[in-house]
Amino acid sequence: MLISIKEINENKRFIALFSNGKTTKFGQTNSKNGTYIDHNDKKSKKNYIKRHLKDLRTNDYSRPGYLSIFLLWNKETLKESIKDFNKRIKNDDWSIE
Repeated sequence: MLISIKEINENKRFIALFSNGKTTKFGQTNSKNGTYIDHNDKKSKKNYIKRHLKDLRTNDYSRPGYLSIFLLWNKETLKESIKDFNKRIKNDDWSIE
């Protein structure tokens, strides 16, 4: 289960902490276009997901690819995305609408 997300502004934008103690850094810090949680641009979201579906081949939700798609490019706010992410972990449902 995902416990928390913290903005770190290092070589990655966020760090995720999981209930098993694992941490993962993810998200670009210098992206001039931002992410869906920054701009809510549905066309950019669609294009990002299309380009990055290959990142889901790992079948490991703690990997940066999963975290970026399901936290930064999923819902309109990070809070909504975290809630949805934990629901997906619980239900083992990683489908893309």
